[in-house]
Amino acid sequence: MAPGQGRGHKMRKALVVFFGVVLGLLAAAPALADKAESQAWFETLSEQDRSGVQYDLVLLGHFRFIIDRQFGENTYQAIVDFQRSQGMDETGVLTPEERQTLFDLSDVVYKRLGLTDTTDNVGRSSLVLPAALLTEVTPYNNGNSYATADGGIILETLVTPQTELSFAELFASYNATQAGLEVTDASYNTRRFVISGTRNGREFYTLYENAGTESVGYSLSWTVEHAADAQIIKIFIASYFVPLKFLSTPETDKAAASAGNSFGVWSLPAEAPQVIALNGEIGSTLVADFDKAIAARPEAQVLLLNSPGGYVDDALVVARKVKDRGMSTLVGQGMGCYSACSYIFFAGVNRSVAGELGVHQISAEVADLVLAQTTLADVLSALDDFQVAQPIITVMLQTTPEKMYIFTADEVATLGIARGEAIEVATIAPPVEQQPANTNPGVTNPGFLQPNGTTPGWGQTSTPAAGGSTPAGEAYVMLAWRESQTEADRSLKYAKDMFAGAIGSAQPEVATSEGAAGTIYG
Repeated sequence: MAPGQGRGHKMRKALVVFFGVVLGLLAAAPALADKAESQAWFETLSEQDRSGVQYDLVLLGHFRFIIDRQFGENTYQAIVDFQRSQGMDETGVLTPEERQTLFDLSDVVYKRLGLTDTTDNVGRSSLVLPAALLTEVTPYNNGNSYATADGGIILETLVTPQTELSFAELFASYNATQAGLEVTDASYNTRRFVISGTRNGREFYTLYENAGTESVGYSLSWTVEHAADAQIIKIFIASYFVPLKFLSTPETDKAAASAGNSFGVWSLPAEAPQVIALNGEIGSTLVADFDKAIAARPEAQVLLLNSPGGYVDDALVVARKVKDRGMSTLVGQGMGCYSACSYIFFAGVNRSVAGELGVHQISAEVADLVLAQTTLADVLSALDDFQVAQPIITVMLQTTPEKMYIFTADEVATLGIARGEAIEVATIAPPVEQQPANTNPGVTNPGFLQPNGTTPGWGQTSTPAAGGSTPAGEAYVMLAWRESQTEADRSLKYAKDMFAGAIGSAQPEVATSEGAAGTIYG
């Protein structure tokens, strides 16, 4: 049995990892480790082995973020931390012997917890359960309750029909002032909300997904004595939790394949056999559906992009796959590729824009650390790998999340946005019935073809500034936060060294703010 495979392997391979997140947590690199070599090694691993390494690092408490198989600052630091804990050379590269040690040590924790991929039909969700630990199972409202024998850890699956409470009303009810409740983090968007803090002396973490007609989620709570196990469980549930509505069944996969040609928001246009088309919002099944589309059309060379954006981390995973496969990307006439969709576009070996390409900052939707795997550092690293020019990144960093910067035809040509050979495909119009619902009240869905063939635009568009590609005025982007001036200064130096090319003339600096827990340095 190879290290990083074996137990839990089927679960890691089969389930979908998602959550768009936005905190940049930067730290100084250990003197003996070489991040570039670490990344090069990690990316030679199969996707199963990448997942296995992160999986095992979570079990040992070194990796405290979403398991996504992607190399970033957090994965790098976790590998080095593990090596340090075992007295190994802190190279950031695991030898076969070190991988075996990692596997053996984590296997003890894995077996003690009994991590099992579980379908909770009552709670309308698929999730990972520590079945050996949460042995007490009872019905709970519209879901189930899973608890340790002493009640020290309790997991509740939750379903709320939106005929009873809208998604926004549900969030407000959880975030309302209550006796014995202290909310330390509360974040909301129209797809997901997270609330965490303490309730009657117990820490808790609650997450809900908007599943259309119902809100599906879970709440995990624990006592201080169970905090270590709870933190591990928290990460695994966050990594693998999916409402059943978002999971395809073998029957629907078979039907989609026989019908022609639809895998979630991906489709296989019959009139363009070399093309795979993205038409819709980037959501929690994007990566799994992309893999199915590739399996159905393995010789495809072109991605046709038409999306308002969505989950950043899923977009980055697909973007890496696009780069690895050497595919070309095209925003077709009358189509739009915005926000997270642009990361997929920039991954193309050849790139062409006939419609609209729009970018902006990552919006700070989720502030909880367990969801902070996709950092600004990961985005900048990907854009650097895709050879995106610094002026484009500057525009992205300076356009606030509530706006969208649409590149002009001149900018597409002069900034190197379009590159390589011209991309020609048959005329393809995205089906009207596949257009996603508007999830941003007051803003029209961008880039989706209307009956007359025109695009409605974003509604909050930042137009190109006169004389160049940089929006006017100053802009500030949070790269990281730290708890001391010393740590902040160290991270500042790291940021300047790491992102000198990407941030151009921008000047990283340390600012302070006062919060309930004291001074925070950002």
